[in-house]
Amino acid sequence: MMSNASKPRGLGKRILLLTGGLLLAATAAGAILYGPELLGLIQLGKQIDAISAENTRVGGPWPRASEACVSCHGFNGNAQAQTYPRLAGQPEAYLKKQLQAFVSGERSDPTMTPMALSMSEGELNGLAAHFAKMQLLPNATFHADPAQVKRGEALAKANNCAACHGQQLEGKDAFPRLAGQGYGYLQTQLTRFKSGVRRDASGAMPAVVAALSSQDIDDLAQFIASQ
Repeated sequence: MMSNASKPRGLGKRILLLTGGLLLAATAAGAILYGPELLGLIQLGKQIDAISAENTRVGGPWPRASEACVSCHGFNGNAQAQTYPRLAGQPEAYLKKQLQAFVSGERSDPTMTPMALSMSEGELNGLAAHFAKMQLLPNATFHADPAQVKRGEALAKANNCAACHGQQLEGKDAFPRLAGQGYGYLQTQLTRFKSGVRRDASGAMPAVVAALSSQDIDDLAQFIASQ
């Protein structure tokens, strides 16, 4: 004879089995009705996971210090404004050297100096490595003056810019890539080297720009930015 205590347990098992069966039936019906859509969602989820993993591999885990750079230097270091430097694809050694220059006081900037001082050496090195491996995009927002570009090219050859910056001004080691850099930024930095506001421990840049006129600097910046 079944006890009263066993009856609820037996009933609960039957309810659980019935519920499970209904869920399986509903899932099967959903698979039949919405199979392609469900499969598409699963595939989309896998694609999103793959994109996220690749993003983390390239840019590093979140939060990223490089995100603070977007407002001036653009996404992945491709600044759209001509007044800011384009960091994408710059030699890692050069980027490290410049960040350390902001820390030491060799270079000074109201935005970059406090930012560099607030970061650890590891964070600074991480930023340099991050932007060095970013793909450089064409400087599409700059529209050069052909006559100035021609004069600027002659000045670049006369001053042997390729000796330090590479035959295509692509940069190497501790020397920056100049080709495709922001026109306004180039103009400003060349002027600062000439006035002594920006220092160069090697003495190379002050020597190069010493004899350049304001027009020469403008022409040279036009040529370099257009490359």
